[in-house]
Amino acid sequence: MGHWPDMMTPERQMRAQRAQHMARIYTVMVCLGCLLFVQFLLLTVALEGYLGGRGAVAPPAALASGLCCLTACWLIRYLVVPERQGGPPA
Repeated sequence: MGHWPDMMTPERQMRAQRAQHMARIYTVMVCLGCLLFVQFLLLTVALEGYLGGRGAVAPPAALASGLCCLTACWLIRYLVVPERQGGPPA
């Protein structure tokens, strides 16, 4: 703030970028864990429905599981594809 020169040294800037990248990684890991839990619940519901004689439960559960899988792939792509402005630190 103000008109002071930038006080961050290149080392501090690199540390700040690395910390920001690690925060992204942790956020994506939590989201992937939640998606995995939802997929497990969908599998359980679909199997219970199918084995209980309600075969109509399986297709919607498979569709929802596919959406979870696509979301997980998008989240992983978010980490793998570098940003347009400099990208994550190596």
